[in-house]
Amino acid sequence: MKNRVRAKYEVMHPDKVVTLSNVISIIRAFLSVPIIYFLKEGRGDIAFIFIVIAIVSDSLDGWLARISNEITDLGKILDPFADKVVIFSVMLFLLQSDRLPLGYFLLLAVRDLSIALVGIYMMNNLKITPYANKLGKISIVFTSATILAFIYADVVEPWVTPLMWVSVCLIVMSWLHYAYTFTTKIINRKSKPVAGKTDQLKRGLRKTERGIATRIPLFGKFFRLDADLLTEIEETLLAADLGVELTEVLIDRLKKVNRKESARLAEILKSEIRALVDTREFSDDGNVRPRVILFVGVNGTGKTTSIGKLAYYYRKQGKKVLLAAADTFRAAAYDQLKVWAERAEVDFMGNPKGKDPSAVAFDAVKSALAKEHDMVLIDTAGRLHTRSNLMEELAKIKRVIGKLLPGAPQDVWLVLDANTGQNGIIQAQEFMNAVGVTGIILNKLDGTAKGGVVLAIHHKLAIPIRYLGVGEKIEDIVEFEPEIFINALLEVAD
Repeated sequence: MKNRVRAKYEVMHPDKVVTLSNVISIIRAFLSVPIIYFLKEGRGDIAFIFIVIAIVSDSLDGWLARISNEITDLGKILDPFADKVVIFSVMLFLLQSDRLPLGYFLLLAVRDLSIALVGIYMMNNLKITPYANKLGKISIVFTSATILAFIYADVVEPWVTPLMWVSVCLIVMSWLHYAYTFTTKIINRKSKPVAGKTDQLKRGLRKTERGIATRIPLFGKFFRLDADLLTEIEETLLAADLGVELTEVLIDRLKKVNRKESARLAEILKSEIRALVDTREFSDDGNVRPRVILFVGVNGTGKTTSIGKLAYYYRKQGKKVLLAAADTFRAAAYDQLKVWAERAEVDFMGNPKGKDPSAVAFDAVKSALAKEHDMVLIDTAGRLHTRSNLMEELAKIKRVIGKLLPGAPQDVWLVLDANTGQNGIIQAQEFMNAVGVTGIILNKLDGTAKGGVVLAIHHKLAIPIRYLGVGEKIEDIVEFEPEIFINALLEVAD
């Protein structure tokens, strides 16, 4: 019989089950009215029937939530609210009729109120979902038993005081346990040191992560995948700038997910993205010296800033670095790169009087060969009179340094601004056609909620993402490692 009932509810549409669960919670809250009425009339026997109904409805409510595998935002509010309405309504009645100690009531009220307020703060401000601990659940059982003992004190008089003190101990212990676990989670969330690639990426993707978390409530927990949710996920991924093509591929794959596995939504989505991304990491060939990298990109993408950060990054690795200011079109470019070279404590070459860009690049590579530099990072113009002039100038730089050092430049890296979103794909295509882009640096990732454009570019053009700019400080640049990036992008707050 039990299995037949369960089977009936498992085939019922989850929306109906959730609605039924919420209706039961509302009804349970109103059960406080007949309970108090019959207690006031001295009909404890009838009041007891309604108390049993309240207890059974609470168990049924939880069972329905497990059957549907879903807890809605409304359900999260209604269920505990209904329980507290019944308990505190009865306690207030007993307090008014001098059958319940004021201290016991205040202890329970302050504990529940403080836990609720801290829980709201954690969910809204830190995106941490608090959970009831075992002591809390046990204390609820003994609290309910104590309240029943106060109601029917004439029948169970010897048990009233012992039950109350056991309940008080459990309330205090569970309160302390909540305080410890909540405080630990808040401290870890707030003061976790930003060190290493994973933490830097999490910081840089904070806006994107919050966008995903707020647009898909309870992301990764208690979900079923239906048409409405898939539409919501699709809108969220598009808002994070994963692009139409990549989003459609992911949604098509999610449609095939079994409903019973939908509680693992975050992990499933991570797995599907991993399957579409080239996980090979960038490796520097240590036998080629100097390694010449040509940086291209339109003005305003943070090209010069990225070069300065990378110069510092490579110097910290023990490499001898030379920066070359071949952007002779923009007047301030020379001075800006020189400042970055000083900050990074690396060598610098350029000509403030507007020398031919190809000549600057040639001189830089020649100097690097003579002085045994490990890296030559060449800044180039982001704008000339016409787009064709820009591309011709870049091609000329490549030819000139290639004659001096065969195979140079070994890399041509395109710097993109994450805020440009899908326009970055168009820029990448144009530079790729003109100068053969071998890698992309996505800058200003910390200032956008569209961090998913990294994956969109990677998927659309098959151009490796080399580095990500995740802040304004000189050390705020990290290598792009797909596994770490995907985990940071879709991480579920714990």
